[in-house]
Amino acid sequence: MKHLREAAGLTQEQMARELNVALSTFRRWERGVTEPSLTRKEWTKFCSLLKVSFDDLPIALSDSVEKS
Repeated sequence: MKHLREAAGLTQEQMARELNVALSTFRRWERGVTEPSLTRKEWTKFCSLLKVSFDDLPIALSDSVEKS
């Protein structure tokens, strides 16, 4: 997830603010400690921020993990 966020030119703080979650929550998602539990609308926004389609998100995230 970090690779996608950085490629989109966003900080953790920006992502957390845009998704209306605590910064600590977003950081846990990015470290893989917890997984996001979002509504479809929130996932759509998440994807939009990362410039990835909802359908391509699983592939993009797995590619992101491999690049870490």
